[in-house]
Amino acid sequence: MPSTRATPRQVELGVLLRRIRKRAGLTQPQVAELVNRSHSHISRRERGELGFEEQAELERTLTVTGATSEETSQALRLFRDGTDPNWLIPGIARDLAVVAEYESVANDIFAYQPSLIPGPLQIRDYTRVMMVDGDMPETELDSKLELRMARRKRYLDGSTRFETVIGEQAIRYPACPPDVAVRQLRDLCEVAELPHISIQLLPFRLGYHPAREGGFVVIRSDSATVVHVEQYRSSTTLTNNRDVKDYVEAAERIRRDAMGAVASVRAIAKIADELERTG
Repeated sequence: MPSTRATPRQVELGVLLRRIRKRAGLTQPQVAELVNRSHSHISRRERGELGFEEQAELERTLTVTGATSEETSQALRLFRDGTDPNWLIPGIARDLAVVAEYESVANDIFAYQPSLIPGPLQIRDYTRVMMVDGDMPETELDSKLELRMARRKRYLDGSTRFETVIGEQAIRYPACPPDVAVRQLRDLCEVAELPHISIQLLPFRLGYHPAREGGFVVIRSDSATVVHVEQYRSSTTLTNNRDVKDYVEAAERIRRDAMGAVASVRAIAKIADELERTG
């Protein structure tokens, strides 16, 4: 039986197959006819919800859609490792495509970020400062920035419930110049008024707390709950039940220990006022 669990590698394989199909100018029904499968089969495979039972069937799909030798090697590697529930990916860009697939079917998303504004809530200038200071090549800057802003728009314009807890450090000691920080914090206060978005602030505290271990995102859908952990130059997507359970419990504790939503917005606005006065 092909896997029906959307593991990270299976999701990336689906992203790759969709990209190859679209480049070939083929529709899902056309590919389904060429490989003698139903339209729903092809659709579910491109969403990472259904795996391939046999490598030969994947190879046939790659052939009829005109995959290159490099794409074929990548697809076969993803197929062979497709059932691994956790995945460490070197390089953030590839994993963002996988995470976007999980986000697109999510019912609710929780994000904790201790020292930076969560990606979907960053304004353009804040993101640009992060990219420039992170030595992103000038040739990639504009395209990567547009991708980030498109993701922000999906979060703000959509209806998926998004709850985030931001560490006090990210607000009091922003990773950008004061004028950008003021605009970013004002924007957070405005975004918090959206009915599907909740923003909480986690104050500095002494002693151990799971919040000290770093940021993470919990993405829930009807079919699965996954966890995304982003590091400096790599990221990890977790679907293993035990690992996910630990992060879900940590999220509950962080949410519980954070300031309430109304008090958080007031605190963020106050810090913005202070930054504006002191420059």
